[in-house]
Amino acid sequence: MTPLERLLAEELPTGTFGHARPPAPDRRMARPWTAEEQAAHRAVLEEALDGWQSDDEHDERKRTYSRNRAREHRHLHVIDGDDSEAAA
Repeated sequence: MTPLERLLAEELPTGTFGHARPPAPDRRMARPWTAEEQAAHRAVLEEALDGWQSDDEHDERKRTYSRNRAREHRHLHVIDGDDSEAAA
């Protein structure tokens, strides 16, 4: 049976080709985390990240490049002056 025949054999096409692929999970069924679950998860993340620092040279070059590029493309520039008359 070709993929087209399998698709047409379904009553309502679901895109799973006769359940050859499992259906996608229903996102509506996911419940929100409770405050206690969120706090526990955050504590685990903070413990894992405590004191972490990237030693990767590439990361530092990328950050420096991004900062310099952002400086070049700013639309507003600070003008030195004591008052609005001097700045104008």
